[in-house]
Amino acid sequence: MKKWALLLVVLSCQLYSLAQSPFGNYFQDTLKPGHRISGTLDSVDVNLAAYQHTLPGDFNPFLFRFSYSDLNTTWQKLLPRRYSTIPHIAFEYSMGSKLAQFGRITYTQALDSNTFLQFDYIRNTTNGNLRNSNFERNSVQLALMHRSRYYGTVLDVSFYTNHNQLNNGLIGDTVREGFALDFQEVGKSNAGNKTKELHADWKNYISFTKDSLQKVGVLLQSRLDIKNQRYFERDTVKEIYGFYNYDTVNTYDYWELSSLRLNGGLFYKNRGINFEAGLGARYWDYDNLIIHQDTTEAYGFAALDMIVKGFLLKATANYTFVGATGETAITADLRKRIKANIFSFHGDFSRQYPDNYQRTYYGNTINYAWTDKQLSTRTTGRLNWTNKNRIIPFFAEAFVESNTKMPVFVKSRWRQDTLTQLSVVGIQLGFEYSYKKLLIQSRASYRESTGDLLPNLLISGRIAYNGGLFKAKKLKTVTGIEVGYISSYQLLDFTPMMNTYSFANSGRTFNNMMKLHFFSQFDLGYFRWFIRIENIEQTFVSPMNYEGLGYPVTPLQFRFGVSWDFFN
Repeated sequence: MKKWALLLVVLSCQLYSLAQSPFGNYFQDTLKPGHRISGTLDSVDVNLAAYQHTLPGDFNPFLFRFSYSDLNTTWQKLLPRRYSTIPHIAFEYSMGSKLAQFGRITYTQALDSNTFLQFDYIRNTTNGNLRNSNFERNSVQLALMHRSRYYGTVLDVSFYTNHNQLNNGLIGDTVREGFALDFQEVGKSNAGNKTKELHADWKNYISFTKDSLQKVGVLLQSRLDIKNQRYFERDTVKEIYGFYNYDTVNTYDYWELSSLRLNGGLFYKNRGINFEAGLGARYWDYDNLIIHQDTTEAYGFAALDMIVKGFLLKATANYTFVGATGETAITADLRKRIKANIFSFHGDFSRQYPDNYQRTYYGNTINYAWTDKQLSTRTTGRLNWTNKNRIIPFFAEAFVESNTKMPVFVKSRWRQDTLTQLSVVGIQLGFEYSYKKLLIQSRASYRESTGDLLPNLLISGRIAYNGGLFKAKKLKTVTGIEVGYISSYQLLDFTPMMNTYSFANSGRTFNNMMKLHFFSQFDLGYFRWFIRIENIEQTFVSPMNYEGLGYPVTPLQFRFGVSWDFFN
């Protein structure tokens, strides 16, 4: 029995952490004194101008953390909870070359001692970075939490849209020699893909006890998820692809997956421990032009938050026994602080069938249906060590991911028998050093990945002036340069009809490249602004370098942005 209890603690699933339970949280402020929406002053430019590559989708080979799921259509993730006893409203906005714009508005408030509200709106657009065309991404999230003596509720609603315009790009992989930014237009007059998501999650806790320190009761949860994806193209389809399925001129492929979950179970809360477990049912409906599928699934779930001798453990588990039998989702997070050191571990194990659109799909230029599907397995682990000493604070991070029988897109269909094992492993080290007005920051990482689709080496460093300006020193600034190095990697081909990257060997590579940026950010109390000039190296290096097939390296960019926090 002890072994089984330990297994349940360490293994876990994809439900919300109980730290979000209205009975498991006492609304302690997470917006500490000095909180700013733009983060720390030395990183304002990065937080407000993070888009530095031209690749579509969620794949970014220049970020240290990576999952092979980033190559496909991924689902939106909820933002972390924030708590503030006083109203906090903040916004940040940046603009730059090729009409690149990023904006965010947040609102956080505890309406009273038992009611909490959080709102976020994020918008990211450009007109030129994406193969000389544009994209537009919008995200809206609303969270409400309330509790009384016998009842607690948590409501989360989110909506996300992603529109990538793919016309006026490049003809194949060619650019005019010596003019890397002078793109040649493609033959098609209009092409692009659109993704929309809607999530609504409502959890209700009914307590049998009135004691605020100990709660036992019933958990009821309903969750609605709707996601659809469209690909449109207007051109002489038959001449380009050699065939068509339903139209010679207009392609309008479409799929939508709707899902309704109903969960019921019990919950328990006491000092240092929160636990919930129960059973759930899921009905999903898949529509894809002439294809319609639906089914009902049943599963069990459990979740645990626990604090023991300074160790914080969060664990969840989910197993499906009707419908998609054998699907499993298990996660665990462990955290411990020892003086100036913070150690953390994250583990994840999952077994999932391929998504519906990966198994069966009908489009104008793509058409396939699987006769057999298998469970794919993903195992991940991540270790972090952060030391916040006053002389040279540093951090170290290592991660590993292994995928077995993961669906990959090869040529014109998804397959599970081509690359049966996909893995990536990485380690990253970084430090910061300050002496009077001098600030030095550096980090270096090394990764190995199946297919060499990631750079092995990512190195970056910053040297800046960090201090006040003028006599009063009320205006603070961090101004300096950032240098970096990116090693070579294999270029992937993007398939816009499926909004995914193909694993076909292109034989093309990203060339080793040095990076050079200039940044200057200023702080005047609750108001901040910054100037950033990035990819300066592109003014004197060879223009014939690509981040993906047909997607050249981002040219010289200019960014400007502001942020403002309001506490009432």
